[in-house]
This record gives sequence, C-alpha cells and structure tokens, in this order.
Amino acid sequence: TYNKQNTASTAGGSAAYTSTEYVKVLKQRFILEKILGVGGMGVVYKAKDRHKVEAHDREPYVAIKVLSEEFKAHPESFIALQRESRKGQRIAHPNVVKVYDFDRDGDIVFMTMEYLEGKPLDQLIKQYSTTGLPRSDVWAILDGICPALIQAHSENIVHSDFKPGNIFITNEGKAKIFDFGIARAVAGIDRASSTNDKTVFDAGTLGALTPAYASREMLRGKKPDVRDDIYALGCIAYEMLTGEHPFNKMPADEAFNRKLKPKRITDIKKQQWKAIEKALSFRREDRIATVDEF
Repeated sequence: TYNKQNTASTAGGSAAYTSTEYVKVLKQRFILEKILGVGGMGVVYKAKDRHKVEAHDREPYVAIKVLSEEFKAHPESFIALQRESRKGQRIAHPNVVKVYDFDRDGDIVFMTMEYLEGKPLDQLIKQYSTTGLPRSDVWAILDGICPALIQAHSENIVHSDFKPGNIFITNEGKAKIFDFGIARAVAGIDRASSTNDKTVFDAGTLGALTPAYASREMLRGKKPDVRDDIYALGCIAYEMLTGEHPFNKMPADEAFNRKLKPKRITDIKKQQWKAIEKALSFRREDRIATVDEF
C-alpha cells in the first residue's frame, strides 16, 4: 500500500519538512506505523516486527531508517547506509543504539535498529536552558556516552557528527548515541542556508557535519580524528551544565578568528572545568587526546 503524505518532523533538534511516498509494509514483515524523525540521509519510522509479534515478544517494535528519495538515486547512498549499519553493529556497546540489519525491499533501502522511548538530549537541554541539567543527570549522561565513544574510537570509528541531537535519553535515563558512520568532514559549507545545530549534508560525497559542534579541522576538510569527537564532547558537556553552547553556536573557525573563550562554569571542580576547557581547544594538538583522558 502506498501513501502520500506531507509531514513536519523533528530530528537532531531542527525541523525538517518532507513530502514522502512510503510503503506501509517492508519485506512483508515490518509495519511502518509513524514517523519518528527526518534528518541526515533519511526518514526514521516506528515499525512493528511481525516476527516478534508471532514470537509473542513483549517488545515488538523496531526503528527503521529508510533512505530518502533525495539520496536514494545517488550511487554511493546504498553503500553509505550499509557502512553505517556495519559500524553500528561493530561498536556493540550498551550506550550505542543497537543496529540489527541492513536490507532492501525493491528500490527501498533501509536499516533496522532498536526502538527506544524517551527524548533526544537537545530537547532536554532546551528544557533546562536557563539552569543547565541537574548535575547528577549530567554526570550520569557523561558516564554513559564516554565509554561508548571510547569503544567506537578503539574500533577506529570517529562519529564526526556528534551533538546533543544524536544522543538519545531513554525514559529510564540511559544515554544512547546514534547516527554513527555516515558523517565525515565536508569542505566549503554553505552556512547561510543552515542553522548551526542542523546537519549539513553534501549529497556529492555523502558527508555530514554540524557546524556548531564541528572542530576547526573538520570545517577545513581535514581527515577525521578522534579529537574531532572530543571537541564536540566538550561542547555537549558545557551545554548540559549551562544550557548554552560555549560559543553561542558559532562554528569553531569563526570563534577562533574572533579569539572567543568559553565562559568559566563556576559550580564545578577546577579539574572538571580544565577537562572541558581543554576539550574545547580550537587547535587539535592542544585538545585532550582521548576520551579516556577526558
């Protein structure tokens, strides 16, 4: 069954509008029930897995990312989604969203992932924009996402589009990172047409980054490095503690040219502040070298 619908959905903290034609059932197995978000390369649906229903599974839902019409025609799009799926499976960490499979149904290319209930971290930060998150929540989230990044980096996987919108906080308070694998630095970003917390996509290279959380080196198109994720981690930690981005969402190269410095967070230990400040260094060589050290 084909349905045509116009939808406005939020993914990664920014509104995305799409007119999409989608199949209600994929592989005669996955029943697409509703759109959870639109962003990056495709649309994410909540779907009921008929196999799980037949097995009387108490959790019959999965999340399915379907490659959008815009990128489906691109020769590299199939490979890029497959690569994302493979990387997600390789990381296999409890604080990374589980990726189950990569498949296609006719010309529809999709990836199945675990379905979670809760909200993205960017929405939580907006809720606490004047005070920052409760400190115990901040430390709990960092205790979840740091080991997940350490695991990814040990597998030579750099996220490259790490931001609050790519961290999901479940209803039980567990932090989960998602959208590994398709992001990489793109030179010559059209910033005028993008808000700085929205992923910038280059259809030619299937690369993505978010200017507000991208390191100077990424903005200049340099090869991805674990210290790019550490710059983003510094931004995320600062934003969770204060409710504000350290450079007011200004890209790192512009903030560097203006000689900006993050305002000191006064109600945390000196050592904690030093870790965040060093993670936010504009030069890669000045940054903390590993998430373990952070």
